[in-house]
Amino acid sequence: MDERKRFCPWCGGLLTTKAGEGRSRLYCGAERRFLYENPVPASTAVLFDGGGRILLVLRNREPGAGQWALPGGFVENGESPVEAAKRELEEETGLRASGPRLIDVIYQESAFYGTSLLIIGYRFEGFEGEIVPGDDASDARFFPAGGLPPLAFESHKALVEKALRDKG
Repeated sequence: MDERKRFCPWCGGLLTTKAGEGRSRLYCGAERRFLYENPVPASTAVLFDGGGRILLVLRNREPGAGQWALPGGFVENGESPVEAAKRELEEETGLRASGPRLIDVIYQESAFYGTSLLIIGYRFEGFEGEIVPGDDASDARFFPAGGLPPLAFESHKALVEKALRDKG
């Protein structure tokens, strides 16, 4: 429960805590409803080239600025998680992907964003285009699976490991 939230986002009334559905939750007495706090969804893309190398981006923004990561970002309103992964991949690398397969969904707490996240990882079977770093990536390139640099996020490491196991 986020103790920093003090006012109702619907009416501006003062929030309290109240037991509901087996736990203590934020509650708006004026609206007579609980404020449910949910993880924020983000999607990532795992992409292999024809030689089995994995695509990574060098982040130029926090969190993880100056570190390598999978291309990805937050799911926006009006798009599915797979659409978000494809959009983020294209924004950060210039590549357009096809053939998505779900790898895993990973829950993690984020001190940077002050909330929990659901990291939804997809492996894409094909792609087209040339690598052109953009958006919040200052570089993008394929790395041999056995020679990856340290990754910015544990969730990305777990997704890469699972994708490699699934790939066989």
